[in-house]
Amino acid sequence: MVETADIVVVGGGCIGASIALHLAERKAGKVLLVEKEELANGASGKGIGIIRTHYTHPLLAELAHQSLKLFHQFSERYGGYNSGFNPCGYYVLVGKSDVETLKRVTQMHRSTNINVDLVDLQQVQDVVPRLNLTDVAAAAYEPESGYGSPPQTTRALAKRAADLGVEIRLHCPVQQIKLDSQGQVAGVVMAGGEVATRTVIDCVGPWAKKFIEHLGLEFPVTPVVEHVLVVERPKEFLSNHPVISDLVNLCYSRSDADEPYTRIGNSDPKYHPRFSLHDADEFQGQLFPNITEELHQKLLHRFPILEKGKIVEKYSGIWGVTPDYQPIIDKLEHVPGLYCAVGFSGHGYKLSPIIGDLMSQFVLGENNLLVDKLKLFRLSRFRKNDLIRSPLSYSQAKGLR
Repeated sequence: MVETADIVVVGGGCIGASIALHLAERKAGKVLLVEKEELANGASGKGIGIIRTHYTHPLLAELAHQSLKLFHQFSERYGGYNSGFNPCGYYVLVGKSDVETLKRVTQMHRSTNINVDLVDLQQVQDVVPRLNLTDVAAAAYEPESGYGSPPQTTRALAKRAADLGVEIRLHCPVQQIKLDSQGQVAGVVMAGGEVATRTVIDCVGPWAKKFIEHLGLEFPVTPVVEHVLVVERPKEFLSNHPVISDLVNLCYSRSDADEPYTRIGNSDPKYHPRFSLHDADEFQGQLFPNITEELHQKLLHRFPILEKGKIVEKYSGIWGVTPDYQPIIDKLEHVPGLYCAVGFSGHGYKLSPIIGDLMSQFVLGENNLLVDKLKLFRLSRFRKNDLIRSPLSYSQAKGLR
């Protein structure tokens, strides 16, 4: 007898796990979540996990705000499991050229009830005395934001999904999506056999382009390696600090809750062409030359006291990046039954709770104003050269914000 499933979700990162969970909550039938390795194997495995609402595009800000609420309610909302969320606060620092943009973004956020304020630099200095603000002209603060653990969140979502009946198969790569004679989804071929289904949701992240090639589709998702540097804070600076989004030097940093460590990551888009891979399978945790040294110098500039600290780790992860740094969330009309939620370009973790909720509604044919807004992320925008543009833009960060 051929095995069947109502819906097969491919990709065991935070997006795939969240979608599978929310489908189960909506009693979507037999849901199968398949992952070619372990949960959080790709983009969800190595991210710093910043959770914030600061976006220059109103819809991104709205989605991030809804997701932030779910992170605050995570344990209660998702069966008692813990995402590792730490609402330690989030500062955005800008230089002179971006002061007006920061004011307008903050005003836009406040008009939609996001909890954010412009704050005096002295207030920032009082909260983080070790922070160097000599080249900072203005700051905004989100008291409810912070960071979480992408791997922990992914596992928590998957455990709750399993509680609700989702079958999770690890080390089970999907080799092919089968189509019937009319070109509609008929099933998936995996290493262990075939599963007949009429609905497949592609959540494979950086593997998006490769995964769908056999269907003759082109997904403009480039695998990009990103780097993280970890420094142990000296005894003079043992207290934890909020997340710092440094739009002057295009980096972001946070402290760890359980160790005196500060982590810094890159947010300078000029590096992405240099760090891109042709195939996500080429990623082996490699470090590109000079970037971790540059991150270290940026960290020392913002926290001079860390010259007394020691580097304890350098590592890299992998993103799936689109040309406009926005995801592809769509129902692929030319392959009926195939949906996708890929190419989140570094936004996926913080958006994963709300994307899972909205995608489950979308796939099941439900509709509301927020689900309808997902049309912004349609695949056809690339073919029509109708890329997503924010009404506001920081001078250097560009689409990343």
